[in-house]
Amino acid sequence: MQRDSRRAQTSAHSAQSSGGSGGARHTGGMEIRPIAAEELEPFLRAVESAFHDDVHEDDLELFGELIEPERTLAAFDGEQMVATTGIFTRELTVPGGLVRMPGVTLVGVLPTHRRRGLLTALMRRQIDDIHAAGEPIAALWASENVIYGRFGYGLAARHASVTLRTTGARLGPGAPAPGGRVVLVEPEAAIDRIAPLYDRVRRERVGHLDRTPVWWKRRTRDSERFRDGYSTLRAAIHEDGDGAVDGYALYAVKNGWEDGPDGRARVRELVADGPAAASAMWSYLLGLDLVRAIEWQIAPPDVPLGELVTSPQQPRLALGSNLWIRLVDVPAALAARSYAAPVDVVFDVDDAFCPWNAGRYRLAAGADGRATCERTDADADIALSAAALGAAYLGGTRLAALAFAGRVRELRPGALERASVAFGTTREPWCPEIF
Repeated sequence: MQRDSRRAQTSAHSAQSSGGSGGARHTGGMEIRPIAAEELEPFLRAVESAFHDDVHEDDLELFGELIEPERTLAAFDGEQMVATTGIFTRELTVPGGLVRMPGVTLVGVLPTHRRRGLLTALMRRQIDDIHAAGEPIAALWASENVIYGRFGYGLAARHASVTLRTTGARLGPGAPAPGGRVVLVEPEAAIDRIAPLYDRVRRERVGHLDRTPVWWKRRTRDSERFRDGYSTLRAAIHEDGDGAVDGYALYAVKNGWEDGPDGRARVRELVADGPAAASAMWSYLLGLDLVRAIEWQIAPPDVPLGELVTSPQQPRLALGSNLWIRLVDVPAALAARSYAAPVDVVFDVDDAFCPWNAGRYRLAAGADGRATCERTDADADIALSAAALGAAYLGGTRLAALAFAGRVRELRPGALERASVAFGTTREPWCPEIF
């Protein structure tokens, strides 16, 4: 879950209990069931209490539009909600296509009810419901990385936290000269202009999500309590020579002074459709008066900053965990994406948490990248867990790297290299927003 772009990422977890999906379940004498629409406020209070925070009126308004009650679960100790999880249904860009994705979020257990198996029971129910809905994958942002592998999630994407000192910085050699013009617009008023650009770009960038109007509302949310001393959010829009929008940045500025101006610009989102737009947006940010540093907390992990910008001071990049992927239906998930090279490989998948996934699958993709994946009795070429397969799913974590870490075993010589190449992508996957 994301309350805003600066706060900790809420995790999703999966787990085991018994019974089918649909009605209430019980674990340890406690009831687990979907919430009713009128239970939104106590649900949010339980979530925020688990994270030692409070509910505000604007939270109730926004989450009232976002929450899907039928996909939002709580555990009850009597009348009290003591553990929670939810799903935001989104569309995820995967290599070669788009997939309906349950985004697992709003996960928490009250401090008074930890270590009682409630999280496991909630995640068991949740993953069963996802499977029953026919959704092949689930995804989450993790607040604590150590939790999710045991539930079959694999770390499938990364992001970079970037800090660039701007004194003396300029566009890199060979960068297109900035053209067109940049206009400043109130973020809410900018949505109609920038949403079509984002939608065009997100369909080509693995890891990106669709955005409905309410998700744009959340993306441009600018509550004062989250600003940390920064200004109100700005939207800078680039128009090319024909007046078409091909780039934008959502950012805020914190003024500072230390022997002269020392402000910082914090970028929430930067989207550019092509090198000319990228040059224009970076030229704009580098030229902000009184600003001496640019920070981008969830930047692409492969942002070519050294090529985009020449600076006397080396930019700082720290890689962080981004999307975690859970394959809920192995053959459907593997057939839903395309592949970078022809491949014919048999995987032996181990999946204790979702036993319906365990077994051998033949993945076959042709020169067009399209694939079929079916159960087989043939000898396996590669053995791995569902979590390792989830980590490799978006193409950012190489199967060969997982083998080096002991998480993948090659059973037929040459199979690992061919599969690793086939699963790869031109650019690293990256999700620019926490959900």
